Amino acid sequence: MLPVYLAVIDSEQDKNKFEILYTTYRKLMFYIANQILRDEYLAEDATHQAFLKIIDNLDKIEDVHCHKTISYIVTIVRNNAIDLYNRRKRDTTVSLEQMEFCIYDETCSRSEDLDYLTKAVLKLPVIYKEVLTLKYVQELSNAEIAQTLGISEATVRKRLERARHKLEETLIKEGNADAL
Repeated sequence: MLPVYLAVIDSEQDKNKFEILYTTYRKLMFYIANQILRDEYLAEDATHQAFLKIIDNLDKIEDVHCHKTISYIVTIVRNNAIDLYNRRKRDTTVSLEQMEFCIYDETCSRSEDLDYLTKAVLKLPVIYKEVLTLKYVQELSNAEIAQTLGISEATVRKRLERARHKLEETLIKEGNADAL
């Protein structure tokens, strides 16, 4: 796919910059898109669209390995994936009954707690889901999260605090406080 992207770019300097961006960040971009979409084909589409946007805005990227560049790329691919997710969600909906595969037994109660927690996390605004994912799934420190998102550590701590509070409110409101 890289040769197709390079064919669109005019200057040799921009081609070199894009080639480094592509080889350095394509797996990260695909991973982020796939985490949101849970579909490899759609994640590839989101990543492709993100690369096209990056080509259009290549002049905004000065240092390929700068934390601002990483944040910029992550934001672009995340927004593309969310757009695709919302489009897909709007077009097809599946009832919760169709998604229930678990027959209740002793081992399933913990799984149900995780399901309630997952559903509560999915209801959170993107900025809270983002910091929770980076903190507890990616296991990044607050400093690393701040660097990745291009925000301060204080903002990371506040978002984590607010996310936990909103999760607690949601679980209590829905009668699933046991999942805490």
